[in-house]
Amino acid sequence: MPDIGRLADVLCRCAAGVLPARVAAMHLLMQAESPEEAYRALLRARKTSNGGAGGGRLREVESLLAGQPQAWAVVHGIINKVQHRTPAGDSGHWAALFDDAARISPEASVALYSLGSPRLLAAATLEVVSVLSQWGLVGRGRTVLDIGCGIGRLEAALSPLSAAVIGIDISPGMIALARTRCAACPNVRLLLGSGQDLAGIADDSVDLTVLVDTFPYLLLSQGRIAQRYLTEIARVARTGGDVVILNFSYRGDVAADRRELERLAAPQGLALARTAERPCASWDAPAFHLIKRGSCPDGGNETRITMLPTGGED
Repeated sequence: MPDIGRLADVLCRCAAGVLPARVAAMHLLMQAESPEEAYRALLRARKTSNGGAGGGRLREVESLLAGQPQAWAVVHGIINKVQHRTPAGDSGHWAALFDDAARISPEASVALYSLGSPRLLAAATLEVVSVLSQWGLVGRGRTVLDIGCGIGRLEAALSPLSAAVIGIDISPGMIALARTRCAACPNVRLLLGSGQDLAGIADDSVDLTVLVDTFPYLLLSQGRIAQRYLTEIARVARTGGDVVILNFSYRGDVAADRRELERLAAPQGLALARTAERPCASWDAPAFHLIKRGSCPDGGNETRITMLPTGGED
């Protein structure tokens, strides 16, 4: 039987502005046993809402579901393949799962809250690029590395804004899709990674490293993979280079994520410069911006700046 309380809670948080509509639609579909169950829960929430901004947010969820009739099947197809628990194997485990996910829906495989819509994924991608631009991290003279690049959505978007963009992923299926997507981008280089390191990327060659929904899987993997990747990120980053992590984990505790990230990053010479709890309006991922030490004239650590959420409504 569906958990009616959990469905209602998702919609209540959306009406209150805590969950963006796209994320609420995703969670609603994840919890519902069928598309019809999701619509019934939404109808109940609409009837009990007081209108106003909350009612408008629920109408947005309704519009998303109506515009993506395949979304329930897509969401359940993906979550049945990619589950957020420690795998029994190594990086090959994730590679096989993400190959399967990409076959179900390329868009949902990299951003489940896109509900499988190319239009929604494109809008979400531009939001990420906008955040990077607002923070002054994008430039035509800069080399960008995207770890866990998936189907190459960021590579295509960042290509005209950067000197070079390198995407690396462990999924052969996703890399194949990325190469098709970026075929007309001469400054994009796509690598099939081992899941163990950043082999093939030179020392001190990257100005900006981006990990979008990648770090949670590093934390879930066996061994010290997360620590190893931070060591590799520090190796390839230029002095003063930037690292942006969108979603460090899926535990929903930004303060705990920040503490763990600082603990793991500090020995690699990476200092936390900025935390934003929700920099994107349509997505609820917290962002962490680190800088490779050495950019300060006095050789000290960079100043920490804790940003208020910039993407929330209200």
